[in-house]
Amino acid sequence: GASLHVMGTPVLYSPYFWAPLTDSRVTGLLLPSLGYSSKTGYFYKQGFFWAIRENQDATFYLDYFADKGLAKGIDYRYALTPRTNGEIWMYHIKDKDPGRDLFEIKSYHNQKLPYDISSYLKIHTVNKFDYYTEMDSTSRDRIGLQSWNKDRFGFSSEENLQKYLESNLHISKDFQTGRAYFLGQYKRSLEGDSSSIPQNLPEIGLMVNTISRGPASFNMSAKGINFWRDEGQKGQRFDINPNINLSFGRLVNLTQKIGVRETAYYLTNPSVTKYRTIFDLSTTLTTKLFRKYSSYVHIIEPSIEYAYIPPVDNDNIPSFDSVDSIPHTSSINYALTNRISSLSTQNLETRLRLSQSYNLLDTGKEFSPLLAEANVASNHLDFKLNASYDVHDENISETIADITLHGEGNFLAIGRNFRRVTSLSQLTIEAGASRPLKMLPLDLKTKLWYDMHGNGVQQFTVETAYKRQCWGINIVYDRRPNDYQVSFAIEFTGLTSFSL
Repeated sequence: GASLHVMGTPVLYSPYFWAPLTDSRVTGLLLPSLGYSSKTGYFYKQGFFWAIRENQDATFYLDYFADKGLAKGIDYRYALTPRTNGEIWMYHIKDKDPGRDLFEIKSYHNQKLPYDISSYLKIHTVNKFDYYTEMDSTSRDRIGLQSWNKDRFGFSSEENLQKYLESNLHISKDFQTGRAYFLGQYKRSLEGDSSSIPQNLPEIGLMVNTISRGPASFNMSAKGINFWRDEGQKGQRFDINPNINLSFGRLVNLTQKIGVRETAYYLTNPSVTKYRTIFDLSTTLTTKLFRKYSSYVHIIEPSIEYAYIPPVDNDNIPSFDSVDSIPHTSSINYALTNRISSLSTQNLETRLRLSQSYNLLDTGKEFSPLLAEANVASNHLDFKLNASYDVHDENISETIADITLHGEGNFLAIGRNFRRVTSLSQLTIEAGASRPLKMLPLDLKTKLWYDMHGNGVQQFTVETAYKRQCWGINIVYDRRPNDYQVSFAIEFTGLTSFSL
């Protein structure tokens, strides 16, 4: 067997196990993982790694959950060429409580096609909408999706917080002046039935980049989408939106925009054929005031814009997305931006932008909320703020703010998220310390997510990491409203980890 000693004291004994003793990948059993979750009960997880070739590998998983049953998983990764690579993750468990099968699939594939055409396929789906309520993330912290780059293709380890999963097939061709693309997109609801969600099957588009000739510039987008769903109205929508801009002046710049949007609908269930033409006009006046001081540079950018869209006939049109609900607009939008850039070694950068609009239509509330955006960045401080103030109700309607202090491996971050309409009020605190005790190679990290509207603690995590030259110990405590876990992991540098 093997034993682990900390400062001369044996703290862990384990049975014999096999692990590769080199940095190269070697076929063999992975160290098992043991633990307890209030959601799945006691569990045992075992993996077998197969180094197929230098550019291919696969990991097979056999897991047992006391409250759920036996689960099987496979993760296959490949990099056939620098431009052709991908990964397939599949997981299945037969839930013994309600007696049903649960499946999860995550996959992506990159493929470079002839004529400089690029493509990728991303699949993320489950067979039951409550999969992540029952199992949480079954691929988190495992070899494969998480070890390459967990957010590379939008896969999230917090699936239980999402409203739906998204699968895409995307093929595109770039030109000097634009891009043409083909998109197939399917959304799987995590809140219930997916039969009423409009699916883009497929979408074809052409994007023309801005082309400038003197004071004039031109850009355009053209899209055709087939909206499909089992229940509800479906059919085709064709949309073309060319825009012309005229820009004059340097010290004081005047820009005029003329846009046309032509949209055609061919829908069924019920049957509707409709054509809609929209003009949008805007005139924008901007300038930039600049002054350099001995230690910083100050820039002020005021702007004012008039935007107009005539009354729009949206009758008998379902709301597939924002294109279908363009409102009648006549407003004056104004903003003031202040920037300060430090010339010292502190690298201080600050930005404050105030913006608002005045609605010329008879809506009862002429002024929009006053929006404040602030950013402060330096070597040891980062601060971000987005807040809106309702001038009619005389209260703050929304606030998203966070501040982070950092330096020499230590950090403290405090965040605030408030939205009056939805009664959202959250506080987050994260902190980390690298070797707070100089005599011990110990790192500490904690996270608190607190609901200030009476729901209390939504997440509390404490993680400690003790690291030596060739091995380390991680202890993690994670508690959420419906689940808590305690894990203990031993990591051998260049090998793998043993978790409890």
